[in-house]
Amino acid sequence: MKQHAHPSDSSNISPPKSWIRRHPIITAFTLLILLLFAAVYLYFMLRPYFSTFDRSEQGQLSYSMSSPNGEYVAEMYGVPYGGAAGGVTIWVDVKKIVASDMFTVKTIYRAKYHGANHLEWENENTLRIENRNEYSDDSITLNIDDEIYDSWGWACRSLRTKDQYVRCLAPEK
Repeated sequence: MKQHAHPSDSSNISPPKSWIRRHPIITAFTLLILLLFAAVYLYFMLRPYFSTFDRSEQGQLSYSMSSPNGEYVAEMYGVPYGGAAGGVTIWVDVKKIVASDMFTVKTIYRAKYHGANHLEWENENTLRIENRNEYSDDSITLNIDDEIYDSWGWACRSLRTKDQYVRCLAPEK
């Protein structure tokens, strides 16, 4: 004689497991990949807002010029990026000489190297930075006390550098 299971007897019937419980390794791997993509996405989206605009004396010094009264020294540095297929970023620092062996440094300019670059003091607080070729021109005249120029525009959006300048300049894009 055959016995039938009664509706109240649930020992033989178990609810099906969810897909996540049946495949824990695939689920963990998928979540890890999604978290990795989210972290990379957030890094690239938020990087401009937390970037600094200070590369003081990094790279190779390519040009240096004292101000007319000798209170400031403008220095242009070339910093390579991107390995063999990359390029060079031009940074300009202005040093204010406090004593013979003491000075303060402020970065005021960043742009890709275009070929012809030159520094020229127009007066004690105004510096002309030439950086151009036949296709692009990132040349600009800056008041060194309250202006900076960033061809990427990151310094203008950065929360970390907003107190370091009065006016941030960037090219129209």
